[in-house]
Amino acid sequence: MKMDMSILRKLQLVELEILDEVVSICEKNNLDYFLIEGTLLGAIRHKGFIPWDDDIDIAMPREHYEKFLKLAKTQLNSNYFVHCIDTDPNYWLPFAKVRKNGTIVEEEIMTLIDTHKGIYIDIFPLDNANKQGSMIQKLQAYVTKKLTVVLWFKRGLLTKKLNLKHKIVLTLLKPVKLKYLSLLQQKIMSINKNKDSKYFVNLGSCYNYLKHTIPKNRYYPPVKVEFEGKYYNAPNDWDYILRRIYGENYLELPPEEKRTNHNFVHIDFGEDKVEQNTTK
Repeated sequence: MKMDMSILRKLQLVELEILDEVVSICEKNNLDYFLIEGTLLGAIRHKGFIPWDDDIDIAMPREHYEKFLKLAKTQLNSNYFVHCIDTDPNYWLPFAKVRKNGTIVEEEIMTLIDTHKGIYIDIFPLDNANKQGSMIQKLQAYVTKKLTVVLWFKRGLLTKKLNLKHKIVLTLLKPVKLKYLSLLQQKIMSINKNKDSKYFVNLGSCYNYLKHTIPKNRYYPPVKVEFEGKYYNAPNDWDYILRRIYGENYLELPPEEKRTNHNFVHIDFGEDKVEQNTTK
C-alpha cells in the first residue's frame, strides 16, 4: 500500500514549509538544530526527501530544544502550532511536533482521538550522555520506552493486548494524569545535566538508543547540506552517524518491499478539496 505520489509530493512541500519556519526561529535565536534520521539520509543520498518518505526529522540539544519550545509561543507564525506537553495536557510523545493549522494528516490509530492532527515535522531532544552503553542510559531507555507504551495506551492509541508487565505498570499508574507521566518521562530522559559530557543520546527515536548515542564532536561544528534546493544544518560527521544507524551500505536503495511510509488514511491540505483514503 503506497500513497499516491502527487499527494505525497504535496505533503512533502508542506513539511518543507514548516521546516523553514522552525529554522528561521533557530537562526534568529542562535539555536542549534540538525537534520537527522531519514531526513539526513535523504539529504545525502537524494539531496532532498527520500522519494517515498513522508516526514521530516530534526534534533536539537535539550537546552536549545526547550528554548525553542518557549520562544515558539511568541515567535512562531500563527499558521503553525507546537504540539507538546506544554500545549496539550494529553500529549503522548517524548518529542515535539510542529504542525500546520488548518490541515490534517491522520494514521488509522489516530482516527478515534480528539487532538491536533495537522501536517507536521518532528523535533527530537538530544540529551547528555557520558558514554555509549552505560547502565544509566540503558535504564533511561528502558523506562522511556515503557512510559511511551503507557502514555499511548492511556491516550487510547493502543488497542492490542498488553503483556503482564505492561498491565501491572498501567494498573499502578492508572490514577496518575497523562500530563504528569509525560513530564516524568522528560525528567528521566534529561537526568544527565553534565553539559561537558562527551555524548548525545536521542531517547525519543524509534531506533535503538545505542545507535543514537553519538559523540558530540560528530555533531559539531554543524555543516550545511543540500535538501530540496536549500541548505540546512547537518551533523559534522554525517557519514559516521548514517553508518551507525543504517549500516555501511546506506547509499544503496533498499528493496521495494522496504520502501515504506506512514500509510496515512486521511490528508487535508486545508483547501476546498479534501484528500481522503490516499493509499492505493
